[in-house]
Order: sequence, then structure tokens, then C-alpha cells
Amino acid sequence: MKISVNLRKWGNSVGLRIPATVLNSLDLAPDSQVNLTIESDRLIVEKSTELPTLNEILNSIPEDFRYPEDISDFVASESVGDELI
Repeated sequence: MKISVNLRKWGNSVGLRIPATVLNSLDLAPDSQVNLTIESDRLIVEKSTELPTLNEILNSIPEDFRYPEDISDFVASESVGDELI
């Protein structure tokens, strides 16, 4: 499959839009992580198979994160049994 797309200015970077048919065929979604490789004059975009580390996940939580109101009591409660934390 060969598809031609245009590069577009995106802030201080340049981006390209990936058509939905390509996303679907690779089982990708918005915010999926991909790996970029440069080989000669080719840019290769590959689906990432690496899982983020716990630190990467924790660092992605915004500073102003707040638990939803419906579970805030649960989060603030003390353990009542043999829960592992």
C-alpha cells in the first residue's frame, strides 16, 4: 500500500496525518506510540511494542490531577483488611 500525504507545520515541528485506513490496518489509535527509524532516504514508522515503565506512566500524570468525586472517599479511606499497598 502506497499513500501520499502532505507534511504540515505543527508548532515548532512538522507533522503528517495518517489516514484512518492505515491506522486500522496496523491496529493503531490516536496517542499510540510509534518508533521512527531513518534508513538512507526513508523514514520508517513502526508500531511500538515496548510497554511504558511504571515511572513513565507515573510521570505522565498531570500535576493538577484530582480523583473523580465519586471515588475520592475510597481513595482517602484507611485499609480495613489485609490489602497490599
